[in-house]
Amino acid sequence: MSALPAAIASSSLQARSRQRMQALPSVSATQLVSGMNKVTSTVMAHGAVVVTRHEQPAMVLMSVERYLALQQAAEPDLDQLTRRFDEMYQRMQAPGVADRMADAFAMTPDQLADAALAAVQADGGGTPAAR
Repeated sequence: MSALPAAIASSSLQARSRQRMQALPSVSATQLVSGMNKVTSTVMAHGAVVVTRHEQPAMVLMSVERYLALQQAAEPDLDQLTRRFDEMYQRMQAPGVADRMADAFAMTPDQLADAALAAVQADGGGTPAAR
């Protein structure tokens, strides 16, 4: 499977995100209440504003940039996933890997636990936050 160049894949995701955004209802700033300038300034400064109704969060007003970033993050980059899979598959083809995997599947739960602890210790131990 040939992968599209990253720039084309990225622009395709952005185009789909723009299409979704265009499908949403919109109102012009002049149609909103007089306090819109202040809200807009807050959104631009902080990226988003929570709109409350009866003192409870009801919605989030956000900048277009943040919306597009969320839309892009919500869609998997299939080309990147394919590349990662291909790289992992290639590593699994290295000499001896199949034998090591067969050994791992043959381990008892205690042996697996010991191997996991040894791997953590070899990697510096602890969680990423503890390092």
